[in-house]
Amino acid sequence: MNPQYICIHHSLTKDGTVVDWEAIRKYHREVNGWSDIGYHYGIERVGQGTLLQVGRPESQPGAHCKEMHMNSKSIGICVVGNFDLAPPGLEVLRFLSEIVRRKVMEYGIPVQAVLGHREVGAMAGFDWKKGQYKSCPGKYFPMDTLRSLLSGELKFT
Repeated sequence: MNPQYICIHHSLTKDGTVVDWEAIRKYHREVNGWSDIGYHYGIERVGQGTLLQVGRPESQPGAHCKEMHMNSKSIGICVVGNFDLAPPGLEVLRFLSEIVRRKVMEYGIPVQAVLGHREVGAMAGFDWKKGQYKSCPGKYFPMDTLRSLLSGELKFT
């Protein structure tokens, strides 16, 4: 796979003190019947740290966003948490921006091609605010801030 996009998701679950990534993997395998977790990477707070969790190999299509054929042309990154309730913390956003920046540089993906799941839904003609699609990566997830961090317009101090 030669990714042209990065698609950001949230797990829609509360992030706890244990590793939730394996529970998501188990659900995708046992309930959905997939060969592996649908995402290529996950970002998760465990204890006092933030971890990068590895999912499917980048060489394989994901199972994270079928609209606009994104599974075969994007890297799927899931941030564990429910960002319909509150935005991600600064540490998680900083960590995510570092991981996404590496992938943007590695594959030559334009910053404008870093999309939230619901933005892909909008490209396909769905409106999450009307209940036609998911709110993923959450109504409080700051996609514009993430893109500003990636473009260098905004920096963490």
